[in-house]
Amino acid sequence: MARRRMDDSQRAELRLYQRSLIAQVTGQTIEQLQIEANDFGKPILKFTNQFQFNQSHSQQSYVMAISDEIAHIGVDIEDLNRQVRFEALAKHAFHPEEMRMWQALNYDRAFWFKVWTIKEAVLKAHGMGIQLSLNTLNTHAHPTWDFGVVEHELLGSFYYQNIVMPNAMLTVAYPSAHSIQKIKWF
Repeated sequence: MARRRMDDSQRAELRLYQRSLIAQVTGQTIEQLQIEANDFGKPILKFTNQFQFNQSHSQQSYVMAISDEIAHIGVDIEDLNRQVRFEALAKHAFHPEEMRMWQALNYDRAFWFKVWTIKEAVLKAHGMGIQLSLNTLNTHAHPTWDFGVVEHELLGSFYYQNIVMPNAMLTVAYPSAHSIQKIKWF
């Protein structure tokens, strides 16, 4: 799924916005924040285990989820009007059950994005990114339910919540039965 690349000024503006949100929640100044990446590239706050965050952006939207109670949070957002090679990616990334459901739904675009954002959010919550065969990860996505549990032998169990917006699909994932109300949204 090719994305339009951000230029340096857009990246700098987004980085400043990200840091200002984290500073606001943690009570630190922007200058005090130290953000590093884990071995798989997931951003983490250095010197604190208290706050966990994750972020995602699309062409039109940015989302950050941050919590001081839920470790290993993951989030993904995708524009529903985004041009994607749906069938080719589904053949590569969808579990056979997900593929059957998508076909039964007449290749519904919103369902495709629901499955995709669940996969990305769960992998980001775990911290490994896309390091496994996506077709081994069954989201058990349902066309009308906006929540569920994903279980995988390498990842463990993750709860997820989909939020369907007018022009985007947003999913947040976390590894326990904590309430989504314990997550701050920006």
